Amino acid sequence: MKYQHRALSTLAKKFPEGIFAILVYGPDAGHVSETVKKLVGGAVADPKDPFSITEVDAQIIKQDPTFVTDSALAFSMSGERKLIRIRNATDIMVPIIETILQFETIEANIILDAGNLDTRSKLRALFEKNNRLGSFACYGDQGSSLKNLIKEIFKENDIYAGEGVLDYLLTRLGNDRQHTVNELNKLALMVGPGGRLSLEETIDSIGDAGLLALEDIAYFTGSGNLETLCLSLQRAEDSGQSPITILRTVISHFQRLHSIATKTENGAPLEAAIKNLRPPVFWNRKQEFERQARAWTTSKLELALERFFIGEHQCKTTGIPQMPLCCQVLIGVCLMRPYNKT
Repeated sequence: MKYQHRALSTLAKKFPEGIFAILVYGPDAGHVSETVKKLVGGAVADPKDPFSITEVDAQIIKQDPTFVTDSALAFSMSGERKLIRIRNATDIMVPIIETILQFETIEANIILDAGNLDTRSKLRALFEKNNRLGSFACYGDQGSSLKNLIKEIFKENDIYAGEGVLDYLLTRLGNDRQHTVNELNKLALMVGPGGRLSLEETIDSIGDAGLLALEDIAYFTGSGNLETLCLSLQRAEDSGQSPITILRTVISHFQRLHSIATKTENGAPLEAAIKNLRPPVFWNRKQEFERQARAWTTSKLELALERFFIGEHQCKTTGIPQMPLCCQVLIGVCLMRPYNKT
């Protein structure tokens, strides 16, 4: 059973009836950790009580496959339902969970965390399809979820966000929940309770945080800047950035260019079309964005977007190493960048 994150507030109060295990997975390690923490709070009366929680790494379970089964069936000394917390879960957990599913009564709740599990993962498939199991996917905060997180933290700290602050943060944060929360708390601490956060202060504080490096990759691709693009892709790989996230960031940039190209080809003034974009193009990117908008036609942009979407699909489904495939797609589009219009 797949859970949406809007259900988390309810599950943080009480572990769901009829569900004995929940898998939390995804490339956003900070979001995975925070989701697990909330689920633990709903699974036991006191998350700090060592007698209520048994924690174990999946690699340890690999050496003793019966450990989880025995723990799940053993009665609690306190009479309350126990929690088994399994870290770094992989497909080696599948036969163990399938064994536990055969029992009608289970004496413990189980929470598993994992990294990024693609659609070929047997563990992910098991938890998504069985009505006695649940799963949460953590792919980072974007759009409304990121906006709500920013507003929530600012409200908790009594911070007023000045003009342009929210739009700026929406384009710079969201790739990792813990990093996003840390950056927002840093801003709140900087201005203090009741303070007003300006766009200038936000830019100075956030700097190259969050998705700024990925935005650079998008701009280098659109500008045909092959050498710098290759260097940025190497840095992204070294820092562990998700190829899917890279492609989605570039797709978003090219979709914005396509929106502008469509409007200008229908007679709209370029500057007015760019000015009306939401979120807006920030001052330090406006000149480059305008150059790209003049250079790319709708037909070229549609071809580029088609390549991006095919590349993302192949990353998810073919088993080809994702980062080399991502680089191949971006370099190919970078090389097809047209000359600026005169």
